[in-house]
Amino acid sequence: MKKILLGTSALALAGAFASPAASAEWSMRVGGYMEQYVAFATSDANFSGDFDGIDSKQDAEIWFLPSITLDNGIKFSANIQLEALSSGDQIDEAHMIIKGSFGQIILGSENSAGYKMTYAAPDVSFININSGSTTLFIPWSGNGAGSDLFRGTLNTTFIENSRNNDAQRFTYFTPRFSGLQVGVSYARDGLQDTNGQVDDNVENGGFPTDIFDIGVNYVQTFGDMNIALSGRWGTGNDHSGADATIWSGGVNVGFGGFTIGGSYAEQNHNSHRRRNGFSWDAGASYTTGPWGVSFTYQHGENQNNDPGASPGSDEEVDQFLVGLSYDLAKGVNIGGYGAYVDFDEDNNTNNIDGFIIGTGVKIKF
Repeated sequence: MKKILLGTSALALAGAFASPAASAEWSMRVGGYMEQYVAFATSDANFSGDFDGIDSKQDAEIWFLPSITLDNGIKFSANIQLEALSSGDQIDEAHMIIKGSFGQIILGSENSAGYKMTYAAPDVSFININSGSTTLFIPWSGNGAGSDLFRGTLNTTFIENSRNNDAQRFTYFTPRFSGLQVGVSYARDGLQDTNGQVDDNVENGGFPTDIFDIGVNYVQTFGDMNIALSGRWGTGNDHSGADATIWSGGVNVGFGGFTIGGSYAEQNHNSHRRRNGFSWDAGASYTTGPWGVSFTYQHGENQNNDPGASPGSDEEVDQFLVGLSYDLAKGVNIGGYGAYVDFDEDNNTNNIDGFIIGTGVKIKF
């Protein structure tokens, strides 16, 4: 009976999507971006090394974007992202998108609904400090310092539970009603770039299992003012007796060319104590025509993960960024930036602070 019911349900779902497709044709678009940075940086660290000087850095991806729209209006597409600069993760994300009047479904390797719906402080630069790239010039990640960084509370409010970035997951977004939208995600485990199965009874690779995430945001315009609000909550079973949880909130308020905003995020109860912490940012920007300028501040903390660190000791970072941007053409942006970074650990073994002054070009196609 159970198989009959499942089969009947599958046929009903297929019927809802069924439509003559004689006029539907596939389209194939190739997109992506490339960022090139040139900057002078100087830093003062209490660990060995010479990190000062002028340097050039980059970040780039190529996106393969096939799509087809059925006669009933439902669109099927895929997003496969090839890393241009990689030390192991050659394909960044690979997922399918199904979109229609019912909302949007995402299947595959992609960030969670709450991550994708988060609003944070405005920043016109593309070096950024909230999930940014200051570590390209000041090594406050690596060299024993700040090593629990990516998608974690030390560096960003765009966090993922236990840093399960781009896990294989199911995500659903509702249509937007009067400015309000809700998104829900579920991932059985935190693994990415693999179809391998893991034992659901144990933590695997430092990631929890049964990772659930819900996000909501509200976007609306009132005369000359626009507002964007976001919030999210998530949980995952890290098999320690207390589920690993995250939550965050963000806001943007715009009037004319001005935007002010900020966000806050927190991770709790993770058995890997170094992943428990919080992060927040605040900032303001002004844009007029092709010009933009912004000032952004970010503060992050988590428990110290250095070998021998005493229980309860913390590591934290403060980052300040002034950005200037100019749009030369559609998808072509040049900019300048000045940043100050101050990273400290309670045990005072890997402290570093420094300045960055630079420029760069970003193309997005």
